[in-house]
Amino acid sequence: MPPYPLRPFVVTGCARSGTTYASVALTRLGLRCGHEVVFGPDTRAFTGFRGQHGDASWLAVPFLDQLPDDTLVLHRVRHPLRVVRSLLGIRFFDDRSRAFLAGDVAYTAVKWRVREVLMRMGEVEQSEKGARPHRSYRRYVRTYAPEVWPEPTAAERALRYWAGWNRRVDAVAAAGRLEVRRHHVETLDDAGLADELAAIGLPVAPEHVALVTAALPRDTNTRRVATVDWEDLPDGPARWAAEKLALEYGYDPRRPDAAP
Repeated sequence: MPPYPLRPFVVTGCARSGTTYASVALTRLGLRCGHEVVFGPDTRAFTGFRGQHGDASWLAVPFLDQLPDDTLVLHRVRHPLRVVRSLLGIRFFDDRSRAFLAGDVAYTAVKWRVREVLMRMGEVEQSEKGARPHRSYRRYVRTYAPEVWPEPTAAERALRYWAGWNRRVDAVAAAGRLEVRRHHVETLDDAGLADELAAIGLPVAPEHVALVTAALPRDTNTRRVATVDWEDLPDGPARWAAEKLALEYGYDPRRPDAAP
């Protein structure tokens, strides 16, 4: 246990914005930071940190107003086109058949049973997450962002989700009860991560942070991505909303490789 008073914290933002990386990095730097341990796809209320110092989960956003007053919220934002490409790549917002979703449930259950065996053998870290099929995450978005699904295409759903989900974190920041620190995923460096650790209550020199991050690939949870440019996305309210917020965050929507 660190000899410092630690603040509870949540690392959150949109899906595909680096919460897996954050969980691994913060854990290796000395914190108990789960990934979707406190906030999972079946969460319907905040019930405590369950022995964790904090949690990294995009699923935390609907419950930020339930967190204790001293909780630090670390808001990760990523260029909207990169998020959309990733969501389209995994077909998160595609219309899916019942047969596909049932097959995914069965496949996920088998994967979890294999993991349970490996956990008993000590081959992988212990986890109580359980099987989490694709359907459970889609149901979560339907529950907490119902405005997303009426959009006619998967791309417009992804755009609407990116803008709306991040706006909700901004609203929490504007309310002022919780401290919210926003960082662009693309530019968060070792010094920035050290600043976040200090705010949590664990002072670590950037040089020590660098020892951890140098051994941790940024693509910890990389999935297939779609090949699409901003101009290829359907023109309309969903794209306009995402473009407006992107500009507020310092992004050029058409240039995902440009630093904010």
